[in-house]
Amino acid sequence: MASYTPMIEQYQNIKNQHPDEILFFRLGDFYEMFFEDAEVASRELEITLTGREAGQNTRVPMCGIPYHAVDNYLAKLIGKGYKVAICEQVEDPKSAKGIVRREVIKIVTPGTILSESCLPDKANNFLAVLYENEKNFVLAAADASTGECLWSSFNGWDRFNALADQLIRLTPAEIVLTGSCINNQAVQDELNGRLSYCTYTKLAVNDLQAIQCLPGQHFAAADLPQDPDSLLAVGYLLYYLHQTVKNDLSNINRLVEYSAVNHLLVDAASLRNLEVIRNTRDGSRKDTLLSVLDFTKTAMGSRLLKRWLEYPLLQPAKIIQRQDAVAALLDQATVRYTIQTALKNIYDFERIMTRIEVGTANGRDMIALKSSLTVLPAIKQQLTQINNALLNQIDNGIDRHDSLVELIESAIVDNPPFSVREGNIIKSGYHNELDELRHIATDSKQWVQNLETSERERTGIKSLKVGYNKVFGYYLEVTHSHAASVPSTYVRKQTLANAERYITPELKAFEGKILGAQEKIVNIEYELFCKIRDSIKEHMKEIQKTARHIAQLDCILGLSEAASQYNYVRPRIRTNRRISIKDGRHPVVERLLVREMFVPNDVELNHQDNEIMVITGPNMAGKSTYMRQVALLVLMAQVGSFIPAREAAISPVDRIFTRVGASDDLATGQSTFMVEMNEVAHILKHATKNSLIILDEIGRGTSTFDGMSIAQAVIEHIYEHIGAKTLFATHYHELTELAETNSRVKNFSVAVKERGNEVVFLRRIVPGGADKSYGIYVAQLAGLPKKTVERAKAILLQLEKNHSIPAKVTEAAATTSSGSMSLFTNAIIEELLSLDVMTITPIEAINLLYKLQTQAKEEVGQ
Repeated sequence: MASYTPMIEQYQNIKNQHPDEILFFRLGDFYEMFFEDAEVASRELEITLTGREAGQNTRVPMCGIPYHAVDNYLAKLIGKGYKVAICEQVEDPKSAKGIVRREVIKIVTPGTILSESCLPDKANNFLAVLYENEKNFVLAAADASTGECLWSSFNGWDRFNALADQLIRLTPAEIVLTGSCINNQAVQDELNGRLSYCTYTKLAVNDLQAIQCLPGQHFAAADLPQDPDSLLAVGYLLYYLHQTVKNDLSNINRLVEYSAVNHLLVDAASLRNLEVIRNTRDGSRKDTLLSVLDFTKTAMGSRLLKRWLEYPLLQPAKIIQRQDAVAALLDQATVRYTIQTALKNIYDFERIMTRIEVGTANGRDMIALKSSLTVLPAIKQQLTQINNALLNQIDNGIDRHDSLVELIESAIVDNPPFSVREGNIIKSGYHNELDELRHIATDSKQWVQNLETSERERTGIKSLKVGYNKVFGYYLEVTHSHAASVPSTYVRKQTLANAERYITPELKAFEGKILGAQEKIVNIEYELFCKIRDSIKEHMKEIQKTARHIAQLDCILGLSEAASQYNYVRPRIRTNRRISIKDGRHPVVERLLVREMFVPNDVELNHQDNEIMVITGPNMAGKSTYMRQVALLVLMAQVGSFIPAREAAISPVDRIFTRVGASDDLATGQSTFMVEMNEVAHILKHATKNSLIILDEIGRGTSTFDGMSIAQAVIEHIYEHIGAKTLFATHYHELTELAETNSRVKNFSVAVKERGNEVVFLRRIVPGGADKSYGIYVAQLAGLPKKTVERAKAILLQLEKNHSIPAKVTEAAATTSSGSMSLFTNAIIEELLSLDVMTITPIEAINLLYKLQTQAKEEVGQ
C-alpha cells in the first residue's frame, strides 16, 4: 500500500466524501486534480496531464487550472454532464499549523450552477426532482439562478406521458430521481430516451422528517402542497439544493403549482410539430413562434414569454384581461416606446439577487442592480397614464426601491473592478476611516518622491532612487560605482549585479505605516461591501416581486409591439365553441417570405355543420401550413396575443393535438409508422369535445388500403366518440365520401389551376374535395430525370385504366346500407358481432381491422 504525503492524504479523505464529483482542490492560485479526476479533467478540458511526488517513490497523475479562470473550465465540464466539488482553503496558510484546513464549499452540477458565464442566455436552467409512489408521479423543479420554484402532480393511467411532456417543456439540465424512481429502471430508460441531454442523479435520504420540514422553511403555508407526496418531492428538491449550493437559499421563497386545470395543454409532440419554442431542424429558436413574438427587452421578460407560449390561458376572463392590456399599450405608441427604452437599461436582476444571496455578487452586479432600479420611477410614471386594470396591478407591484439606489450610488464606484477583495470599490466620502487611510496612501507617493530628492542632495548620489517590490518592500538603490558615498546609516538589504539596496530607520517606519494602510484599505472595503450586500439581501422578496412584474410588463409590451409591427388584430373571445378566422396568416411563414405575398385563408369550425374538415389536394400546395396556421392562431389567441388575420372570433380549446410530419425513433426501435400510430393513439385517448385536433396524412406509412382504412377509422372515431374540432389532411380522395353521410364532416381542398402541362398552386383553401394529387408534377419540380417523370405518367395512366385492385377485393370491401357483409364468412361475422365498439381502443381497432382484412384477402384468393 502506497504511503502518501499529508496533503495527498487530505485530498483522498475529501475525495472519498465526493466520489461522484470531480474534486477541484485549492492549492495556492490553482485548483488541482489528482488520480482519476486528473485523467478525466485533462481529457475533457484538453489540458496537460502531469504528475506530482506524493510520497516516497510515489508519483500520482495531476493537472490544474488557475483559480481566476475557474468559470470557463466549469462551463466545459458542466456542459458535458459532469459534477464538480469546489474545495477551498478555509484558514489562512500563514497561521495554519501543519496542513491548511480545506473544505468543500459547494458542489456544482448542471442543475445548480450559478455562475453567470455558465448559464443559458435568456433561458431558465431548471433542476427537476422526480418522486414516484404506487399511484402518482410528483415533479418539483427550481431554477436556483432565478429563485423560481414549481411543482406538479400526475396521476391516472397515462401519468408518465403527462410527466414527460412537462419535463420537455421545462428542459431541465438535471433530473434527480427519488422514491421508487431510484429502482425503477423502466422509468429511467424511458426518461433517458426522451430527455437524453439531461444529467441524471439518484438521491436516497433516510431522514424523511427533515426533508418534510424544509418546504415550510422556504415557503408560505398557503403555497405548500396539501398531499404528503407532493410535499416530500418539494422537500427532496430543497434538500438537494442545500447539499450542493451550501447556502440558505432565501431567494427560493415562492412556490407555484402548475396544474392542467388553468392552462391550455399542448403536449410535447404538438409543441415540436408546431415549432412553438424550438424548430425541428436544429432545435434552436430560429424561425419559431417564440422568435416572431419576442420583442421583450429583458432576460426576465424573454423567459416569461416562453412560459406563456408553453402554458396558454384557458379561462376567457383571464385571456380578455391580458388582451385589454395589450390593446391599451397598442393605442399608446409614445408610452410603449418610452417604457421599452427604459427596459433596455434593466439587467437580469433576478439572477443578480441570487448572486447576492449566495455571496458571489461583485461591484459590477451592484452597479447593474442600481441601473435597473434607477429606471423604475420613469416606468411607473408612464404606467399612470394608462387606465387598464392589469397594467395598474403591475404598476402597484413595482416598488421604486429608492433607498437601495441611494445606498449603491453613495457607496459603490461607477466602474468597480471584477474582484471584491482588491480594493478600489468603495467611493470616497462613504467611510471616514477609509478616507483617512486613502489619504495616507496618496500622500505616500509624494513622501517617497521627497525622500528620494532629499537623499540625493544629502549624499551627492544623483542616481540614487527609492523603489518598492512585494518581496523586499521599500528600499534605497545605489549603483556600485557610488558605494563609497553611501552613509553609514544605510543598512544593506539586497545585493544586485550592478547595485546595492539599502533600508534606513526612517524608510522602515514609513514602510510599516504605508503597508499597514494598504492592507487596512482592502480589508475595510471588503467589509463595507459585504455589509452593503447584506443590506440589499434584506429586500430580497420585494425586489423579486418587482422583477416578476417587470417581466410581465415586458411581455405585454412585446405582444403590443408585435401587433403593431405585423398588423395583427384582436381576436374576439367567445364561449360558443366556434372558431372563426377570416384571412388568417401563418405567423412564422409570412415573416420568412421575401419575394412573394402570403396567401391568407379562412377557417370556420363548429359543432353543427363543420366539425371535421377533410382537406385534400397536392403536396407542396399548403395543406400542412394551413393546418398549423389554425393551431398557432388559436394558441396565440389563448396566450392573449393579437393574431395575423383580418378578423377572428375564437372559443378557447382545452387541448391542441397535432400529428404532422414523418419521423422515426431509432433509439427505441420504432419505425415512422409506429411513431405515427403512437401519436394518433395518444390523441384519440386524450382529446375531448373541446379540443382542437390537427392530423396530416394519417396512414401513409403503410400500404394504400391499410392506410386508407386506418384514416377512415380515425375520422369515424373522432366523429362518433369525441366530437372535437378537427382538421384532417389526406391524399386518400376516397375519404371525401364521408361528408355525404356525416353531417358535421365537410370537404375542402387546395385550389389548383392547370395551364396545359403546368400546374399552379393557388394556396387557397376552398370548399369541395380534390380528385388529383399532382404527385408526379411535384416530383418534376423536385428535379427527377425527365425520362423518370415520363415513365411515371405512363404507369399512372395504365393504373387508372386497369385498376390494380382485384375486383373481388373491391366488391368485398364495398359497403352499403343493406347486405354490406354478405361476402364475409360466418367466422368474420361472429367476430364482428362479438365486438364491443364502445370500449375498444383505437390501436385495438386497427389491429382487428388488419386481422379481418387479412382473412378477407384469403377468402377472395389475393
